[in-house]
Amino acid sequence: MDLRGIAGICLAVLLSPAMSAQTPKPTPTPSPSPAPSIVGKWAATLETEQFNAPVTLEFMQKGDALVGTYEGRYGKFEFKPVLKGRALSFSFHMSAEGTDVEMSFTGEVAADYKSMKGTAELGGMGSATWSAVRPK
Repeated sequence: MDLRGIAGICLAVLLSPAMSAQTPKPTPTPSPSPAPSIVGKWAATLETEQFNAPVTLEFMQKGDALVGTYEGRYGKFEFKPVLKGRALSFSFHMSAEGTDVEMSFTGEVAADYKSMKGTAELGGMGSATWSAVRPK
């Protein structure tokens, strides 16, 4: 091999890293984060002047619909929540010691979707405040 051949090989070796450094490499696109959701079980407390009651709220996604259950001292009751942005509302009928009561809840989900709170109208039994957190 003559001097020109060796010089050509050296030039090719020197240029190949420079050439590959100039070739743009594809940047991986990060996967989009899932939208925040209230789906799951929540440990809640219903507070009135007369009592504090621990309850469980559960929100489930069924197709395009959000559905839920309220479980407390008088049993488990289904409801259809409405969530607009972070504003939440739901209501259901229950029987409390033989009296039919419409329970109506309104509130707001925290920006981090780890807690929620609001007010409740308890039919003829007055009103209450409520708060809920996701169990750890």
